[in-house]
Amino acid sequence: MSVFGKIKTLLGVKPKDPALISVVLHFRKPISLPDEAIHAAIRRAWGRDVNKDLNEHVVGKLPICFLKFEGVMLLLSNVQKPYCPPEMMEQALAEFSEVRQRKVVRDHKGFLAIDLYDPKDPRKTEKLECYRQMCRLAAEFVDYNCMGVYLPEIGHMRPYDVDLIPALRSEQPLKEIQSGDSRP
Repeated sequence: MSVFGKIKTLLGVKPKDPALISVVLHFRKPISLPDEAIHAAIRRAWGRDVNKDLNEHVVGKLPICFLKFEGVMLLLSNVQKPYCPPEMMEQALAEFSEVRQRKVVRDHKGFLAIDLYDPKDPRKTEKLECYRQMCRLAAEFVDYNCMGVYLPEIGHMRPYDVDLIPALRSEQPLKEIQSGDSRP
């Protein structure tokens, strides 16, 4: 089992479950996200805020909250500690050969995870649309503090570069994120 598989197990995700459909931003310093910042990001990412008349909402307060929008339920987790527990750091570093990827894993101090909560097992086209929504929302939190983005389902880490935000906002975010700058 990979180190990130072990992390999922520690988080309560059963190993037999499908891979975690998630977009994880790694930050140099933990971030603060008040409710208004979340709603502003939703408006910028998706063109409008949640609409209670359509049974859309943000429930809870970060560090963990649920976001329902256009029939998709996301779990947002804003954690003020590293994604990888210290006891698993060496294993995590071994999963990445690129120096910049290893730097993200080693040096980040907080993360924002946007996890697909529902639908549980989306069809291929539905999954792509979910990733588009998740990545567009994630793009709203990428700034100088963001060291990179990790996609647990495919095990890909993309360190920050000038093309990361356009990749996250693209029609094919998984493809664009994976085809990004690969300098060591």
